[in-house]
Amino acid sequence: MALLLAVAVLVTAASTAMLVTTLGAANVQVDRLVNAQNRLELLSGISGRIGDYAVVALRSAHDPQLRQQGAMTAVRRAVQSSFQRFENALGADVGRMGDEEQRTLMAARSRTVARLRAQFEVLDRQIETAFLRPDPADGVRVALDVFAAGFGAPLGQAMEDERVAAHEAQSAVAQLRDRTLRWGLSGVLIAFLVAVFVYQRLGRSLVHRVADVATAASALSQGRTDTRLTVTGHDELSLAMARFNRMAAQLARREARLVAAQRTLQEIVDARTAELRAANTRLESVDLARRRFFTDVSHELRTPLTVILGEAEITLRGAHPPEDELRAALITIQNRARRLHRRVEDLLRIARSESGQIELERSLFPVRDLMEEVRESMSPLARGAGLSLVLAEAQEGLLLNADRDWLRQTLDGLVANAIRHSSAGSSIRIDAAGEQGAIVLRVCDSGSGIPAEELPHVFERFWRGAAGGREGTGFGIGLALAKWIVDRHGGQIEIESKTGREEGGQSGTCVTVRLPSPETDICLEAAQ
Repeated sequence: MALLLAVAVLVTAASTAMLVTTLGAANVQVDRLVNAQNRLELLSGISGRIGDYAVVALRSAHDPQLRQQGAMTAVRRAVQSSFQRFENALGADVGRMGDEEQRTLMAARSRTVARLRAQFEVLDRQIETAFLRPDPADGVRVALDVFAAGFGAPLGQAMEDERVAAHEAQSAVAQLRDRTLRWGLSGVLIAFLVAVFVYQRLGRSLVHRVADVATAASALSQGRTDTRLTVTGHDELSLAMARFNRMAAQLARREARLVAAQRTLQEIVDARTAELRAANTRLESVDLARRRFFTDVSHELRTPLTVILGEAEITLRGAHPPEDELRAALITIQNRARRLHRRVEDLLRIARSESGQIELERSLFPVRDLMEEVRESMSPLARGAGLSLVLAEAQEGLLLNADRDWLRQTLDGLVANAIRHSSAGSSIRIDAAGEQGAIVLRVCDSGSGIPAEELPHVFERFWRGAAGGREGTGFGIGLALAKWIVDRHGGQIEIESKTGREEGGQSGTCVTVRLPSPETDICLEAAQ
């Protein structure tokens, strides 16, 4: 009996030791699998950050203001941080390995990542050098193409190495499961043959517990991490079962974290994809506006030139053209030349406003004199269109501290817009008043009005309405230039408009310009 008990104890101890060893080996392989998955996610993160870097570099090549805002610095730090996290994780994994061969393989992967990081640093220097050139876009694209040609294959190989490592860990767990089942069955068979009677009376519960452990290990190897064992004693087998439960709980938590990380990664990828699509849409809109602008420029410049040439040719055909016909032709040529001159001046002003070459020359002058100049310069155009230009009586002593020429040209442009969009027989009103520490200038008409859906776009450059404008309506730069001038003076410009479709059937547009009064300017300068 003592011998049988000793054999039973030895067999039990051997089975328990085997189980603990198996569970320990399974834990090691699971750790390898988790570490490989973690490194694979870090490599994917590196790929995503480099993709973000490429997108920001291309946008910064076309938008110098984006470079000044530090966008390149932020994405560069993100890429370097991704490389650093991968190297830290790889170093920690190497430190936990006891096998010299595995440590050598991990060191080789570290060298591969170091080469990838060096390639990125070379790319970063090349892009910074390209930004110093007058046209950095081509240099940035060439640098990115060269980088992609040499970076993709090593990165893909590194990710494939991590997938292979994960697959090997899974295979090792499967083999360990098979060996555990075989050894468990062999132990049960030996124990059954040695002491059938004793095991019938004393070892039944032990056999059931070992069978439970084997079943749980098989379930765990199949991915059912919610498997748990019922621990009823305090012996070695019970301790092993408790450790098994803790290991299963750890695996369940790790699996949950992996699923959450994968979901987050997918959300990030979807968000970046949506941002790229929105950016492409904006770029297409800008390109369409530019192409339409150049088409309109060609048409607007060609039309008056055609009229000028035609009038000159017709006048020169006759040997002695009558003085009336000659004068009419010269007047037509003069009007078309002035119109062409205004178009060219508009283009020059918009170009200077974009480059910041315009400097305001402020002076103190009466508002009434400014309004008189506007009426004098725009009255011929209004009479030619069959309109009346009404100038409200300005308040006495109303002064402005501003650039008189630019402000006059701004009001001329607003009046010209009102003339173009008003019907014959109507009137255009210009008035000025002092309101709450500001000088308010208004140009109002009773023309066709601006649809409500187009009002948010009227100050955009090259905007000529949803239908693209019509011949003779300008390039869509007048209001944009007016807003730029008013902003430079520290003021505000607003537009109120309604069409005949609204209540009452009335239509018209009123443009309001608010400029700081001279007293406000003095207070601001004193505060500065």
